[in-house]
Amino acid sequence: MRVIYLIFFLLFSTQGLTAIYRWVDPSGTVVFSDEERPGAELIELPASTTYSSPDVEPVTSMNENVEQDTSPVPDYQLSITAPAANESIWVNDGDVTVTLSVEPALSQERGDGIQLFLDGQTVGEPQTTLTYQFSNLSRGSHELVAKLIDANGQELLSESIVFHLHRASKLNNSSVN
Repeated sequence: MRVIYLIFFLLFSTQGLTAIYRWVDPSGTVVFSDEERPGAELIELPASTTYSSPDVEPVTSMNENVEQDTSPVPDYQLSITAPAANESIWVNDGDVTVTLSVEPALSQERGDGIQLFLDGQTVGEPQTTLTYQFSNLSRGSHELVAKLIDANGQELLSESIVFHLHRASKLNNSSVN
């Protein structure tokens, strides 16, 4: 097996040492080749471009500087009140209002907040507001996830629903004669 690796190494490692030659054939066409011919000139190529990345300092977590709150986690209840699960929404502008309910109220002292995800993508930063407005959503089914998180980004609770957005299409316009 070592012999096979050695053969492959020798075959492919010499490609960087190959010379390039240029000549003009009898019909006037300029030809480039790696084979030397009488009257061919050797082309000097510049050194290949390389990139060495700079050393990067290790990233420290922002949460390392956050003072740990030792107060007990409230017994939160989180629900998505609008849109309802499997609700069909008919809006042509694609604007959807999301309303959440949290009991008891979010603890500002603990730094708890709500992070929304739409179709697996994070929506903004964690917030304490319970109403969100999405604009210009595309038609189709969407998964909405609300996660209640603490100041350290740890998930305390989550709720998810799927809703269906319908928008009129010019392609399906039945009023055209």
